[in-house]
Amino acid sequence: MTAALLGLILAAPVKVAVMPVAAGEGVSDKTAAAVTEAVAAEVRRVPEVQAVTQREIASLLSLEQQKSLLGCQSDACMADIGGALGVDRLVVGDLAVLGQSWLFHLKLLDVKKARVMAQADRRLRGGSVDDLLDALPAAVAEILPGGSAAEPGRPGGKGPARASQPPGAEEPAAISPEVLARLALWRDAGGRLIAAVPFGGLDDPMLAGDGGALHLQRVFGGRSDAIGFEIVFWEPRARVPAEAAFDVREGKGKLYCRDRVTAFEPVPEAEGKAVLAKARLLAFRWRRYAHALARDDDGNYFYVDGARTAFGDPAEDRNYRLYVGLRGRLERRELIDAFQDSEGEIFVTAAGKLRLFKGADGKRAAEWLGPGGRTRLTWLDPQVNGALIYGGLGVYRGERLGTPCDGVFGGP
Repeated sequence: MTAALLGLILAAPVKVAVMPVAAGEGVSDKTAAAVTEAVAAEVRRVPEVQAVTQREIASLLSLEQQKSLLGCQSDACMADIGGALGVDRLVVGDLAVLGQSWLFHLKLLDVKKARVMAQADRRLRGGSVDDLLDALPAAVAEILPGGSAAEPGRPGGKGPARASQPPGAEEPAAISPEVLARLALWRDAGGRLIAAVPFGGLDDPMLAGDGGALHLQRVFGGRSDAIGFEIVFWEPRARVPAEAAFDVREGKGKLYCRDRVTAFEPVPEAEGKAVLAKARLLAFRWRRYAHALARDDDGNYFYVDGARTAFGDPAEDRNYRLYVGLRGRLERRELIDAFQDSEGEIFVTAAGKLRLFKGADGKRAAEWLGPGGRTRLTWLDPQVNGALIYGGLGVYRGERLGTPCDGVFGGP
């Protein structure tokens, strides 16, 4: 089936469940779980797709169905599982290491017709799991056109740049009294707080901060069982989504920020209610997103960010900003114009133009058009360079993202 036809099929909102990536030879269950989270994160970025999380999958399937899933090999069997979940599509994958190669297969199943709609296969010879993660956006884009690697540009941001939007915004969160009453609170030795609904769903709020202010978090997924639950939240400085998570077992919490684990103790219910009643409950703080990243052979980076909403999605008016310079010393270049069309994107400054487009090989590409002529740039996927963007480039130096990992990865 062609990508164009598949795009028409997905024009209406569809429910897509990302099944656990099967761990083949040479792959641990932990690695397969991390890759599953990374695939799910990419699926959530696809427009007009409602992703079903791992936590929802576990809650919707009976224990017998979950056992059946472990031995489910055929497309028909997977389609039966999809029917039980009430979804339109299934994303199914497997991962193995043979010799010096990573072998990764991903396919999209039509649940009603029990057939494969699209498939992406990758062989990474002599690579590492990081190379595999780099390849995920393009693989997901092959089976679900419209993802972060599927198109050279995004709509919006037309015309000259306007006044800069503050990266961090402070506005009240909309939380109903009924949901607020279900929140529980945990505190670490330094006084940092995390609020969440125990064994809640994907739409239930998670907040983090101190006693004075708590910011909403963007929840990517999670899981739950008889003795606890886990919430995976947005944290671009992590290498994969699973490296930023809050896990509660038998009431006690652990915050995972890459390799750092911080213990959180439950706050007594009465005290927790009093703290939440006094605290400022604020919306998602970080209001910029990484739109494009490239560099030349001399180590000069070209970085574009855009505005996002309180829900974390790109805003209708992207209000793009361009930064250029050596690592740690990038400087803002005032935009005269920024526009997109079917051939890509162009960001115009007085000193030159940054052009983003799709190369002959179908991959993202970039070039700088300046007084010295045309300079071909190396494209760097913003989705897998969060640590560089939010740390090494220096663009957001001193800024807090508003996540529970702020004190671990940097920022005040």
